[in-house]
Amino acid sequence: VQCSDMASSIMDNPQFLEDYEKLKAVKLNPHRHTAANAHEANKMVEVRTAELAELNNLSADDTSMLMELAYVHDIGKIAGTANPEASVALLAKYGLADDEVFVNMVKYHDVSLPWHQAFLQGGGLTDKAWNKMARKVNMRLLCLFMIADRVDCPGGWQTNEPLAWFLEDVEKRGLLTAKLITQ
Repeated sequence: VQCSDMASSIMDNPQFLEDYEKLKAVKLNPHRHTAANAHEANKMVEVRTAELAELNNLSADDTSMLMELAYVHDIGKIAGTANPEASVALLAKYGLADDEVFVNMVKYHDVSLPWHQAFLQGGGLTDKAWNKMARKVNMRLLCLFMIADRVDCPGGWQTNEPLAWFLEDVEKRGLLTAKLITQ
């Protein structure tokens, strides 16, 4: 899967910026986040995303796409839900709904938690489910972003059990095109 070039930054979009400011009012669970609100968490994710892009020598297009993802991935929280579908629903408002790969990155950015819960309940995920996701997104970029998105996890992203499980399974399944460099 190739990520398309993001022509201009979402941070130049007045509608998005208005909604982005609303993240300051979204409080986060202190057991799951060190940031006090979703805006602060997003800022941390943005910095970590840029660091990971540089560490992994990502192309300008891939870096741009990941940065756009860092900005919009949790915008749906302004609607009172952490469900990524709420963020996906807002993409059209910002002119970002036409890039299928990007939309799928927003959709799948938090998949580690529900998939891990299904795994723990004995509902092992099928190869079909994993392969479907791998056809829709660049798995390396998704994994790097998932790591960046857990920057405010108490104890660090490595202590996030669903993410650790997800990354291990991705590696076991051979779904990464290159090693992830995280430090």
